[in-house]
Amino acid sequence: MTPKLNNIKVSIMINLTIMFVAGMVIGHGSPVKDDVGVDAGQFMVDERGKLVVYKSDALASDANFITMREQLTTFLLTKGNEITRTTAARLESTGSVPMEKHAGIGNYVAGEIHYTLVLENNAGEINYWFTDLRYQPYRNDRFGKRARATATPIPLEKKFSKMNEQVWKKQKNYAYDAIEALADDVLGQLETAGKTKVVTTAMD
Repeated sequence: MTPKLNNIKVSIMINLTIMFVAGMVIGHGSPVKDDVGVDAGQFMVDERGKLVVYKSDALASDANFITMREQLTTFLLTKGNEITRTTAARLESTGSVPMEKHAGIGNYVAGEIHYTLVLENNAGEINYWFTDLRYQPYRNDRFGKRARATATPIPLEKKFSKMNEQVWKKQKNYAYDAIEALADDVLGQLETAGKTKVVTTAMD
């Protein structure tokens, strides 16, 4: 691709992104709720029509759910999350994760995904999922730094006009990538919960 065509392509993408964010700021671009399963992309859909990222693993024989819950709680609090519910078999937390890409333009933080994380022990099966997913767009402030746009977080289930449909689809793909990466971090916490971090390396 020639530099000229490449510049034209980037210019079009930037214009689409500006139009998309502007549409969300002004009444969220008249979004309407998706039918269940429509435009879900890589997400699963729950019984409420919410897009979710759902994981399930068997509880190891030497694992303890309470220890898992406590370690995950510590991890989430260091990320700035709020713990909204804790029981013997369940943990609920709300937080946000940054999106590192935006409509294919660069690798800068251009938004964040707000979520609710639920961890549950169901008869020895560990289930955890991310729900209530909402996109908070960012914009450049007057100093050229990325800052939250004035639009309130937008549920990922929303559907936009044809003009913004492709940009919104890309945003949801990037949102999925961000949540999947966080899900891997959560799994890492669960797998190492209660395990000693001290190893013997000395040789006789």
